[in-house]
Amino acid sequence: MSPKVDTLPTADRHPKTHPRAGTEPSLAENYVEEVALALNWGAILLFVLFLLGIIAAAWPVRLINPLWLQTVSDKLLASGPIAMVGALLLLLARLIDPDSRPIGRRVALLRPLSFWIAIGFLLLIPLQIHSGINLLRQFRANDTRELNAYIATTRAIERARTYDDILKAMRLLPGQAPALPATLNVPLDVVKTKLSNDLNPFIKRYQNSADAMGMKRLNDWFVQLARNVIAALLLFFSFAAIGKRFAYQPTLLRSLLSGRLLSTSSSRRHQAAPELAVAMQMMMPEDNDPPR
Repeated sequence: MSPKVDTLPTADRHPKTHPRAGTEPSLAENYVEEVALALNWGAILLFVLFLLGIIAAAWPVRLINPLWLQTVSDKLLASGPIAMVGALLLLLARLIDPDSRPIGRRVALLRPLSFWIAIGFLLLIPLQIHSGINLLRQFRANDTRELNAYIATTRAIERARTYDDILKAMRLLPGQAPALPATLNVPLDVVKTKLSNDLNPFIKRYQNSADAMGMKRLNDWFVQLARNVIAALLLFFSFAAIGKRFAYQPTLLRSLLSGRLLSTSSSRRHQAAPELAVAMQMMMPEDNDPPR
């Protein structure tokens, strides 16, 4: 009997390994690509919004101004979740469509970028402490300057010998000085006593109010600092979970948990010791060598 010849084409016998030429991608594949593309552009939009918000808060730039540093730090912490959601959307797009080269390139760029963003959020903690302390000192200096101006006015009034001296002393008051008539028909001592009696209780009240306001600012700053530290740590761990300095390295969070970052320098210092021990062992004769 002659062998039976298979008349089916190769593409019909093995449809998976030899697909027909010109076969259109399935509807599911198109849907996956569209979803991944939408997530990709959504991530880009969130990153753009994050950058625009930071630029708007940081302009104009005043690096030595503690109020500017505090404002920019607060804006970074408030906008950090937007960038984190954008990073998650990009990773989700990569998970849905792993064959997309544009998404793969953006994820490869996201890894080191997230590494440095995590470091930046961690550095915001000492920056917030530094700027907050300087801001409190600046407020306290302003209160002390105004208080000293009132005290200097009182002393100048007490040393006044003429009514013109009293008018000059009133100009030392911060803000808008009270209007006094050009001349008075009352004795100078009466004017001095009246002004001193009015200013001394006001100075005492102002000092108490400045002290109370200083304590309130300090308490509010402690509460705000605690919130910002928690937010900075959460954002640090979030970006550290996806951030890599180099592609072949583990994520920053995994390196911290495994202690690799802490042991890298020590391992490099002791790296030559095993090699030296092996070299010395090769130079020494073995115990089981026969005597010559």
